[in-house]
Amino acid sequence: MNLLDYLRLTRPPNGLLMVTAVMVGHYVQSTRLPGPLEALLASATAYCLSSSSMVLNDIVDREIDSVSNPERPIASGRVSVRSAWFFAVILGALGLASAAALGPPLLFVAVIFYTLATVYNTYLKRRGLAGNIAVSATIAAPYIFGAVLADGRVGGLVSIFALMSFLAGLGREVVKGIPDVEGDALKGVKTLAVTRGPRVAARLGVFFVMLAVVLSPIPFLLNQVGLPYLVLVAVADAGFVYSSAKLLRDLPSSRRVKREYLLWMGIALAAFMLGAV
Repeated sequence: MNLLDYLRLTRPPNGLLMVTAVMVGHYVQSTRLPGPLEALLASATAYCLSSSSMVLNDIVDREIDSVSNPERPIASGRVSVRSAWFFAVILGALGLASAAALGPPLLFVAVIFYTLATVYNTYLKRRGLAGNIAVSATIAAPYIFGAVLADGRVGGLVSIFALMSFLAGLGREVVKGIPDVEGDALKGVKTLAVTRGPRVAARLGVFFVMLAVVLSPIPFLLNQVGLPYLVLVAVADAGFVYSSAKLLRDLPSSRRVKREYLLWMGIALAAFMLGAV
């Protein structure tokens, strides 16, 4: 058993982004970070539920990955399907237990979005844009979780940041279908890249990302954030524009662009945190 393969299954960058987004949601809502125990439990919730969803994704996609991503742990046979199922269940249980320890409202939020992620992996993934919308909603979830943890509600600024993350995530999800088009078509997965072609998928993905870029100055224009936010979010915006232009010029770059989008989303996260200072 190679522990690194199990770690790879969890997609650490995604999990860390989720943890960071929870902290950002909390800080933006209350201008303070959670206490040590709250932070530990919230981080465990975000990372474990995100990781469980990632493992389930690879279980469901193992045949597609044998064509599109044969190096992945389950597709390559380095991790058995049975072991992966056990790992996913343990991670999910740990995440929900951590949320329960934070109180019923947080458990409710966690259950809603974890259920949505599970339905996406097992059913909506094959339904094209509907699946993209579902998984993108889970990208916005940690902001909501963090805000509810802070004071039981979701404020306007957190809502704007969550919407921007949803749109950027939606664009990235649409683009993710482009490099997997061959395997997806083989298994009847109706991504936009399969049903409408990679070029249309690239254009629609870029459209959603650009909507997020257009929204990004609004908190500054409404005098809800300061200049440091605007400067850093402009860096993220420039990155999104650069990667999007590259994708539209060169469709084979889609695999690299989806990774770049994740980087720009991380920088936007830092801008959101600055916005609350």
